[in-house]
Amino acid sequence: MSQFSTLLKEYTVKKGYTIKTLSEMCGVERTYLHKILKGERKPPNTDFVNEICRQLMLTAEEKSELMERYNIAVMGEDVYMRRSRVGEIISSMANCGSNSKKGIDFKTEIDYDSVPEVSSYSDGKEFYKNIQILMSCDVQNGSDIRVIAQPSELLNSMLSYCVEGADVSVYHLFCFDNNACESNSNKYNLGIFPFICDMAMAYERYKPFYYYDQALSHINSMSLMPYVLITDNFVICSDEKFSRGMIYKSHKAVDFYIGQFERLRSECMSLLNSASSLVEIAQFWYEDAEFLVSFDYQPCSMTGITEEIYNAHAKVPEEMKPIISGVLLKGQSNYKKIRFVNFFSEKGLAEFIETGEIFELPAGTYIRPTLAERKIILQNMIAVCQNGGCEYRVIKDDRLASTKNLCINVAGQKKLKIVARADSFSDFSYLSINERSLIYAFGDYFKYLLESDFVASKEETVEIMKKYL
Repeated sequence: MSQFSTLLKEYTVKKGYTIKTLSEMCGVERTYLHKILKGERKPPNTDFVNEICRQLMLTAEEKSELMERYNIAVMGEDVYMRRSRVGEIISSMANCGSNSKKGIDFKTEIDYDSVPEVSSYSDGKEFYKNIQILMSCDVQNGSDIRVIAQPSELLNSMLSYCVEGADVSVYHLFCFDNNACESNSNKYNLGIFPFICDMAMAYERYKPFYYYDQALSHINSMSLMPYVLITDNFVICSDEKFSRGMIYKSHKAVDFYIGQFERLRSECMSLLNSASSLVEIAQFWYEDAEFLVSFDYQPCSMTGITEEIYNAHAKVPEEMKPIISGVLLKGQSNYKKIRFVNFFSEKGLAEFIETGEIFELPAGTYIRPTLAERKIILQNMIAVCQNGGCEYRVIKDDRLASTKNLCINVAGQKKLKIVARADSFSDFSYLSINERSLIYAFGDYFKYLLESDFVASKEETVEIMKKYL
């Protein structure tokens, strides 16, 4: 018997209904409902579950629990948990541009000669404070940071504190679970992914590298000091909570660890690339893939912007306009050859028509098009959709929709691309991620949305778009 069947049977008994009565109320055969209650058949769809919830007069909490059990029964627990985790990650990342980092509270100058060659700590507060002081001073003097550790909130807090305001790089080596693939819930890699994104969005010179292993067993087996942080003058070996560890100042120790770090880095794979130049930013939105999904607050207006409108409104050097226009036209041509699906919020569409703000472009790189031009762009978008060049889909459930701060693109099995926008829309972070299990998890989530009742059909979406002309 499935978890769904067990809970449904519990609710049916609790409400005082017989199988015969409930089947009549729901308009289904008694034997069919009986098989569902015994776990021999799965419910046919969510409409069926919603109707049962209505007839049983379930509370919102009871309905939510029953719907969750239904999804587990249909998808399998691993797939359901993975998709739920991706949804949670998207929700948590949606406000990524709303919080500003705080600078360090002090820039203490230290007497390097007074620091012992080797120091051991069992007092967590003293250890944590000394790490902050030593690393911050080294970083302010131009030292990069090299890290071998699994991503975590505590590690991010330490690194953010030390690198804020400094023009240095953070090289971070960590382990991805090699068991995370299509056949399981990918819990572990998705668990550490938000911490990686948080650092990458906050610091352009954050350089993450990954290798594969059985992550949990790798961390737990005989690993006394799983965190290693290296600057030009110090090596810090710590437990995961920074509650105890060692600090080495010896030049021999530092040189040895830097050498070992570089050896390990050469065997790792770079996790992401970022776009910084205008051409890279323009190219970022397009990918040569058979199937491209874009998840954003606004609909993708780049399919409808003409070369004339772009050139008239672009605030870029004149010599750059033909280059970026060429990228734009190439991207539009690619969209006609592939299956391009664009999820968006109707609120985002309304805001584009009302204000002319284009979320795909940083605020300082263009002048907003006029209302007449916006409608031309929208007409072109509708035409592209009707001619099969782009499949626009409105997300009906606002809880699943993106916010203004976040766009996520998945290009087949090639790339996972994330755009994080600051609240002012003047600063964007562009991240392109190439790790297979992450690409699969996000791609699968969007395919699930595409087949769900949470989004409008292509035809319904076109009618919604036409309302704004």
